[in-house]
Amino acid sequence: MSNDILDFPTVVEQMQTFLQREGHPIKICWVFREDLWLVGVNSIRVCQPCPQQNESLAAKVFQEGRAKGLVEIKALATLASATAATVWFPKHEEEEVQGWNIGLKLVIHDPLPKAKTVSSIIWPFIKAFPSYRRYQALAEGVGTRAWALA
Repeated sequence: MSNDILDFPTVVEQMQTFLQREGHPIKICWVFREDLWLVGVNSIRVCQPCPQQNESLAAKVFQEGRAKGLVEIKALATLASATAATVWFPKHEEEEVQGWNIGLKLVIHDPLPKAKTVSSIIWPFIKAFPSYRRYQALAEGVGTRAWALA
């Protein structure tokens, strides 16, 4: 089943082509839920710089999803010169998406919001906001680093 989905570098190139065609930055900043704070429908904050481990974790999540036969790369927001994107697949039965049980999905959030960046030095203070904690508890389709490492 995994042979139906190309390898991570090839799929990243496909995503970059998709981003370019839609007029978005092709450099990808890999993010997980801990790096994001959705403050409104199209208002998002992203911790910057993205943690260095995120790219290898994104590749790991991709490989797990590829082995399962379904994986999604989703652009969530634009940054100054990059696109914040995540890799996800339904790892647990309760995460399964109706109508999607096989294949690769490349998705650009529509509309793709321009994120406001927050320094990683200030980010620990952001975590104190109730709306940040609520987003962390309720967000779907964006895995956490712990989810990626499990």
